[in-house]
Amino acid sequence: MGITQSEYDFLMSQEKVFDDSSTPIELGPAPIHWTRQINSLSSKDIFLIDFYRGSIEILKYTVNKRYRQTIIMLRYDNGGRHTNPDGEKFEGQHIHLYKEGFNDKFAYPVSVIGIEETDSIERVFTKILYFCNIKRVPTIEIPMF
Repeated sequence: MGITQSEYDFLMSQEKVFDDSSTPIELGPAPIHWTRQINSLSSKDIFLIDFYRGSIEILKYTVNKRYRQTIIMLRYDNGGRHTNPDGEKFEGQHIHLYKEGFNDKFAYPVSVIGIEETDSIERVFTKILYFCNIKRVPTIEIPMF
């Protein structure tokens, strides 16, 4: 079951914090996969942030923000291909944002949330957290390749 577009807008606008702000955020080295809980400061809503980097394409990574375990509110892919339901195609970096009736099926240019294609992994992650209205971010550890 999805949520309405107004619910999405409301949930995204809520200020949120990491449940555990003392543990640093690790963005590498690959392979790495983790999930961290994010809590709303104004309600009992709980969100999850997932980070994934595989072992085959070690420079490729994905960030998800989920609600109710299964509703993907935002997904950032720094590589790959995607075709939207309306036929629009994306090569490389793109961002999926929840759209009522389509869930995360629509992708958009990363610039819609302020990401530049030349941004570092740390900068991309920081901009995603900012877009999601997450405050008091733990230390981010930069991966060593």
